[in-house]
Amino acid sequence: MLNVLKQLQNEMTSKDDSVRAKATHKFREELEQLTVNQEESEFLIEFFLHKLSDPQSLLDTTYILLKLSKSSKSIHPSLLKMIQNKQIIIPTFSREARINFYQIFLAFPITFELASIILQSIIGEKDPRNILVAFQLCDAILQEKNIGTQYKREIFEFLDCYYPIEFNEKADPRFQIKKVEIEHILNKCLFSEVLLNDSILLLQDKIVSAYDRAQGSALKSVMWIIKNQNKITPQQIEEIYESIQKLAEQVIMDDDVIQLIPFTLIEICNNERFQKVKSKIKTISLKTLEEIPATQQGFIYFNFLKLLVQNHTETIFRDIVQIFNKKFDTKNINVTQKRLENVISTIAEYKKYNRDFISELDNNQKSLLYDKLQSGINHKMQNVFILTLKCLADIMKYYQDQQKDLELYLYNQINNRELIEQQCILDYFAKNGIVDIKQYQQLLTFWSDNNQLLYDYSLTSSLYNIQDYFSQFTLGLINNQNYQIKSEQISALKGYLDNNSISNQIRQDQAQLVINHIYNPLNKNRNNKLIKQLIQFMLKQFALYQNIIKQITIDFVLRLEDEYIYYYIPLMEQELNENLIQPILDIIYKQDFKQRDVQITNRKYAYKFIYICLSKCQKELNLDFPSLSTMETLFNDYQLNQLQLYIVLLRQQMLFNNQKALEKLKEISQSHPQLMSQIIKHKDLENKTFLQKSIGEMIKQLNHKQTINYLINQVDEEFIAELANPEMLQIIIEHFNDTKIDKLKQLALIVNWCPLLKVKVIEQLAKIETNEIKVLYTLINIVMNNFEEAKYNLDLYNTGINLFKRYLNYPKRVVRQAAQEAINEWCIVFFKGL
Repeated sequence: MLNVLKQLQNEMTSKDDSVRAKATHKFREELEQLTVNQEESEFLIEFFLHKLSDPQSLLDTTYILLKLSKSSKSIHPSLLKMIQNKQIIIPTFSREARINFYQIFLAFPITFELASIILQSIIGEKDPRNILVAFQLCDAILQEKNIGTQYKREIFEFLDCYYPIEFNEKADPRFQIKKVEIEHILNKCLFSEVLLNDSILLLQDKIVSAYDRAQGSALKSVMWIIKNQNKITPQQIEEIYESIQKLAEQVIMDDDVIQLIPFTLIEICNNERFQKVKSKIKTISLKTLEEIPATQQGFIYFNFLKLLVQNHTETIFRDIVQIFNKKFDTKNINVTQKRLENVISTIAEYKKYNRDFISELDNNQKSLLYDKLQSGINHKMQNVFILTLKCLADIMKYYQDQQKDLELYLYNQINNRELIEQQCILDYFAKNGIVDIKQYQQLLTFWSDNNQLLYDYSLTSSLYNIQDYFSQFTLGLINNQNYQIKSEQISALKGYLDNNSISNQIRQDQAQLVINHIYNPLNKNRNNKLIKQLIQFMLKQFALYQNIIKQITIDFVLRLEDEYIYYYIPLMEQELNENLIQPILDIIYKQDFKQRDVQITNRKYAYKFIYICLSKCQKELNLDFPSLSTMETLFNDYQLNQLQLYIVLLRQQMLFNNQKALEKLKEISQSHPQLMSQIIKHKDLENKTFLQKSIGEMIKQLNHKQTINYLINQVDEEFIAELANPEMLQIIIEHFNDTKIDKLKQLALIVNWCPLLKVKVIEQLAKIETNEIKVLYTLINIVMNNFEEAKYNLDLYNTGINLFKRYLNYPKRVVRQAAQEAINEWCIVFFKGL
């Protein structure tokens, strides 16, 4: 490298700014290719430290110093001395130059002298990318406890300015860092052992501050401390909880903070070291629910108690019921509703974690709970009645002796209540069953004549309990009597078939009855999505499909009218019928497709049936590829046809690295580019890398505007992330001005691929024209993001100016203003370099 420096000596010391800049850049490129020994490194660092006064080569110089420093065992003394003597003032340098110095500092062990240098170098840092590294430097200092303690005050004052961190990672695509990364390293520094006591006081202030973002960040920090800092004491956690308690008492609070408090409290309680604090939190939570349940504070503490249900040693249901039994009355309607809702929600939480809730109650508590609910069921207020009945529906199976009396009461009430209350009563019957079926059937008869709405709704509950009624419904379906089948009816049928309290053989016989009817070619079935859902459910629930599938032949299917094929499609999704494979291949491959197509033309479900069969058996086929001319018969954009069926086979084989299949697909993409959409949309990938590469090759060959537009508007960003390359970007940019393209979507792809952009691509961006302000702003960000690489390129500078000048006379003021601001920033960055 010394020889390289000698060769460039004249250019390095030239009076021409551009010559010096180019020489420095040339040295940087050579340095990337060669290794440097310790002795060379020492000399070169000394030389380039004095080149820091040359602004034209500053960025390259700092990068060279960083590269050379990695070859050294310790930081160069001249660098430290020049910073101490103010010969190098790092905060005044550009962002990239500053971060290069930060990286140099990170490369060496921390000493007292280096710590002092670091702390004076990072002051006032504002760029998130640099702040992240500055925090890493602080962390490195704090790891050395003696040094960290020495500079404890300076570090805390520096970090305090940034807490809580304000950073929107989506605001500017240039940053390419996550907020969570910065938050993590900031927490690691602030709540390190050295700063912990001071930072806890800061944390408590933020928790009770009036600023909701500070509150939220502080709560997240509490959770971070509990997971990562073992040095925090139970006393400090108790003090933190006291601040959280004050926060929970605030009347006005951000929704995110309300959601965070219970999760913060559960993190405290889940740590075995803080059991005393946990007991305090639980006591205050239950006291709050007893005294003020219908408040925001009550809502917060109840959500915390629900989270405790995950711990199977906690008896939350007993605590909630004790409060309910003690405090339930019907005077204050809001409080009454909230107490009922708390019981219902707690039961739901226990069921969620498969916990038995009723076993927590003794006989006296159980009896008192039922007595209290009886007063609610007699209440005139609609909401109290409904909530009480929902609660009873959850627990009634534990009160068998009282079930008949409650049912009799509901029979007497049901016709005197509002519709929503009637439906709630029927829901109760659906959940707990019916004792007196005869009286219920009398109600059904009455409703069928006088209340059709309630009669229809009753299907849901009756089908759970009355086998005869299911048979009647099935018979009606077979005889096509139900012209308007409703989703409630289908849900009820599914519920009956899934009810384990009914013999499996009885349920299977009922299902077989329906299946036999639907797959009887003599019956005239109407297409119905709800019936299809029921079929899919029955096929999954019971082994009813094997015999039907074995009997199906392609000739049999094609003889059916198209509508009758509708219900055969779910069968093909269940199991592969090997007898169908060869006949289907014959349809696709042979010349007599023209004759067979007479039977298939314009038959939507026949094509779909074949398509499903092929999708099911792709992996088992050993393909021979016919000529394209055979496959192109009767090509149609709007429905499945011979060529599209053929593509199903080709695409699957391409996933198995079948080169012949790839060549065929390339051929089809040229003759029928619209079919590219079917290839791109394929999600069931087995060899993603090969498929990505193949699609990339096909896209480059395309010369079809409509298909390019489709790719830009519909492309799956995750799927083709690895396809990003300058050629693809060039295609996107060239088609940008097409009115049919979603420009923001297009720019989003470009932003994601920014690291690949080169000067030529930026020049292409200058050709883009848009009158959408969001598009213009995004465009500005893209160009500015890539400007640093060519900061001293005058041609590129002029290109950027021309790009934005177009908008200075634009009719909309906001567009003119955005363009002018972009030009100003462009000029400032460029002339700083000069």
